[in-house]
Amino acid sequence: MVSRRNFFSIIVMMVVLLFMFQFSQIIKENDSDYDVNAYALEEIVPNAPKWQADALQGNDDSENGSWGNDDFGNGRQENVDSEYGNQGNSAPEDTTPGGKTRISTYQGNFVVFCGSDQGDVYNVVEQWCIYTKRGLVVYENPGAYRAAKENLPEAVLVDSTEIDLSKHVSTFSEITDLGVVLIFCNLPDAARVKEDVQLCALLGIGQVPSEQIEVEGIHLFPGFLLGGEIWYTADREEDEKNQDLNLNVPWYITTGGTKTYMVGILEELLAEEEAKNEYFPPLIWRNSYGQSKVFVVNGDYLSDMTGLGILDAMMYEADSYVVYPIINAQNALVTNYPEFAGENDGVMMELYSRQMEAVQRDICWPDLAALIERNKLKLTCMFAPQYQYLDEVEPSGELVPFYLQQLKETEAEAGISLTYGEGVTLEEKLARDEQFYTSLQNRYQYTSAFVEKDDFYQMGGVLTNTALLEHIRTVASDFSRSEPVVSWYDAHMITVQSITSDVKTHTYSNDLFVRSMETALGYSNVRIDMYDVLWPQSAEDQWENMYDSMASNLNTYWKAYANFAQTTLTESDQRIRTFLNLDYRDRREGDCVYLETVGAEESWFLLRVHGEEIASISGAEYEEIENGTYLLHVTGEQAEICLRSNRGLLEYTYP
Repeated sequence: MVSRRNFFSIIVMMVVLLFMFQFSQIIKENDSDYDVNAYALEEIVPNAPKWQADALQGNDDSENGSWGNDDFGNGRQENVDSEYGNQGNSAPEDTTPGGKTRISTYQGNFVVFCGSDQGDVYNVVEQWCIYTKRGLVVYENPGAYRAAKENLPEAVLVDSTEIDLSKHVSTFSEITDLGVVLIFCNLPDAARVKEDVQLCALLGIGQVPSEQIEVEGIHLFPGFLLGGEIWYTADREEDEKNQDLNLNVPWYITTGGTKTYMVGILEELLAEEEAKNEYFPPLIWRNSYGQSKVFVVNGDYLSDMTGLGILDAMMYEADSYVVYPIINAQNALVTNYPEFAGENDGVMMELYSRQMEAVQRDICWPDLAALIERNKLKLTCMFAPQYQYLDEVEPSGELVPFYLQQLKETEAEAGISLTYGEGVTLEEKLARDEQFYTSLQNRYQYTSAFVEKDDFYQMGGVLTNTALLEHIRTVASDFSRSEPVVSWYDAHMITVQSITSDVKTHTYSNDLFVRSMETALGYSNVRIDMYDVLWPQSAEDQWENMYDSMASNLNTYWKAYANFAQTTLTESDQRIRTFLNLDYRDRREGDCVYLETVGAEESWFLLRVHGEEIASISGAEYEEIENGTYLLHVTGEQAEICLRSNRGLLEYTYP
């Protein structure tokens, strides 16, 4: 039996604990400014880009292929209109006799492209040059190109679908004699390749066992793209849905002196213990020819932005080191969540015995919060007041403070979803949404937005005419892989961020794309689309199934990139502005690499070295991503990175 004294003590203790918990929660809610977007308070990186580069047309009539000067050694031209608005991705018309010409006085900062400037490969090379701050000179006729020995390009890239290689083997051989890297971005038909002995020698091809063969999968060797070694095979039944790579390829056998980075898999060769890598159908390899390295791509891997990382990896494999700017941002974008109108309550009651509001708050959010904590993510949730604007079901702002509070506590961010259903226009949707957000009477500034690709190209008019979007700094959308990954939208200087993955599915081609984006940009923008959950079409769309796939994919495919920064969309926008504004140059003297930057107070670079490691560094901080690859955080305009061998007493020569 409890005495009165003990009973009284227990009651007092319970009251004190209740007061402490309730009072702390009241203080937390009143003083923590949940309706303020902390990321919108950061001073925006200046809008005017410091660096712009457009394609420069080579002078096919010139005798020595020379270019004009600029201050920092880059071929530069003003931005011009393109399909993305004014992003500076297209070269303006030039009336210079003989074509567009420029001279670059800083050696090693431009490349030459041989082929048409209207093809898919050209688009990739052009974007690669923009991101790596290289000048680009185009020659449709390789025979017209004559390298000036005092001013050589870093590389000559060839689109073999636009060029008859057999007619220009001697030109390409002259290029390799000068020590210039030669990259064949694709190959003509195998029948034409095997007929030309000189071309085969240049490419490092010894035999052509089959002009077309179907491989069982693809093997990417370690050390080329970030993320390590991987086998793209469908050994298990559940992997078959992921196999979307092209498995029909010509079968070449490479000669001695070549190095292979990716091959097709033949089961009969795998069973042979003595089978060597060069016996498998090579897809990406390097040949030593003349005084240079010749890289060859057997397939269409450079026909979309997957080629960005591949080109960076080739430049790394061609020299003792490579250093280039990256974004360093990993985004997790939750689109169409939360939805505030409860328009599909009937279906939600059937599936979860809860209304739409409760499903999002009590089922989805706890799982998302656990995902954030486990994977150290920063979410950007794109609020969707409603989807169906003609059903007379209006949104309620009752739970907006709850979600803003949850996002604040997890260092996440709220943005605006521009998704809508049939029967209304984008302008009508925004007018209705503006009424909803105005009724909330809070101070939150929405600085990021998600727009469906179909609406992206008509969005320019509403950005300046809608008060709801007046603070928007960056826009995310789901573009194809043939379009720029990040860019300026238009004269408003809003940035564009492509979605790189849908976390619900992860096919093999998408995995290769992600590895390339991490290698080239240190960037990913993973989409978690809640529309399918709230408007399910099959059992796969139910939350428990989607969450299992999502959690499995995040835990499996993004662990290798954990050293890159987790960011919200606004934080990523700041880094993209820095990346696009930045100009730089580098050089190596002995064991030290010297890096000079212009246009950024802080910036991020990848340094990749062979058989070496960082011994000391000044002007920057570093973190090892994987063996031989370092993330540099440059905190000034100059950095010095001194290296030492990590191979003991053995002298290491770059490949």
